[in-house]
Amino acid sequence: MNDRFKWQVKVAKEVESVLESGVLSDDDMRIIHAWTVEVMIHGPDILLKKPNVWADHELSGKWKGYRSSRYSYSGRIIYKIEKKVVTVVVVRITPDHDYK
Repeated sequence: MNDRFKWQVKVAKEVESVLESGVLSDDDMRIIHAWTVEVMIHGPDILLKKPNVWADHELSGKWKGYRSSRYSYSGRIIYKIEKKVVTVVVVRITPDHDYK
């Protein structure tokens, strides 16, 4: 790992498929990349310090233990933290914030 990066972001296979599918706009991809770099450099706590940017929060119910960050009006990055590894579990665009 690069000395600049204190955290590692692992991307689940499901997310790789979404990222490679072309369903996300170039703007979405740039924002998701910015999220990834911020987390790798500063750790996930940085997301809480920028509520107007990421609107990061804990999830509940069947998603208990996961967090959600906003990358667009309806787009979310769903992730969990394991030690110093942020695992991105799902990237989904949901107009109604339905995580099912």
